[in-house]
Amino acid sequence: MKRLFYLPAVVLTAAFAILCARHGTFWPWNVVVHEDSRHTLIQTIFYFEHALGEWPLDVLLAAAIAGAMLAGAEPAARRPIGGILAGCFTLDMVIFAGAFAEAGPKTALLYLLQFHTRDDVPMAYGSHWRYHLLSQSALMLLPMAFVSRKQRFNGVLVAAWVVFGVLSAIFGISSDSFIDPRNLGHQARELFTHGLVTVPLAVAVVAEGGLGFNLKPAILVAGIGGYLAAGVFLTGAQHHAQTGDWSSVICAHFFEHTFSYLVVPWHALLFYRLGARAA
Repeated sequence: MKRLFYLPAVVLTAAFAILCARHGTFWPWNVVVHEDSRHTLIQTIFYFEHALGEWPLDVLLAAAIAGAMLAGAEPAARRPIGGILAGCFTLDMVIFAGAFAEAGPKTALLYLLQFHTRDDVPMAYGSHWRYHLLSQSALMLLPMAFVSRKQRFNGVLVAAWVVFGVLSAIFGISSDSFIDPRNLGHQARELFTHGLVTVPLAVAVVAEGGLGFNLKPAILVAGIGGYLAAGVFLTGAQHHAQTGDWSSVICAHFFEHTFSYLVVPWHALLFYRLGARAA
């Protein structure tokens, strides 16, 4: 299972190398790399308001990963959680404080309440959630593909999907998630980024014992991924990006989710330990 660490490491190294080559420097930290043509690489990594908008989605993904691992394993029931809880709280406070300081309370709250998608689009209630509906569904299913043993009922996994369904109803479901080029393109990129880095990283952190392969969830994830990929090409979604530079659209996006690579594994481990205690 620890081999899963290699995939995120290779992907992030490759993304960084491509950005270096694209901009002709081995030190691209102060180079503008984000697709909005405003954020440098270091600003993209510490894009606090973006991290705040992603935070509810990241926490739900963490719960789904923890639930999947609990469904296919027999974890030790009594494991310490104090340090993990403190780490999660500190990380969350850094994101919240950074977003409020950087963007101001009003804008930060608009990010958290899922109003913001991209700077050239008007703020709309729930638009950010709908911007991730299909990709989030696929990502929450993906960890189940690592579980081949007989699966047991656990409240963490059920709670994750119930909360996802409730929040999707609250923020509203729109056809845009399924047919709009910008939505399809963004969701395809989210699935690509988190599928290659966030989920493998969190599973490697949480999983106890060996992992296997479960065909049914893998087929569902592949189906959603195939739908998004087809949608990107059929609707010309690639032409709706904020820039024509693919290195900014793809490679810089990996670093835009740096906080996700911390939030998801830490919270997944916390939920896993809590679920093991309740079992």
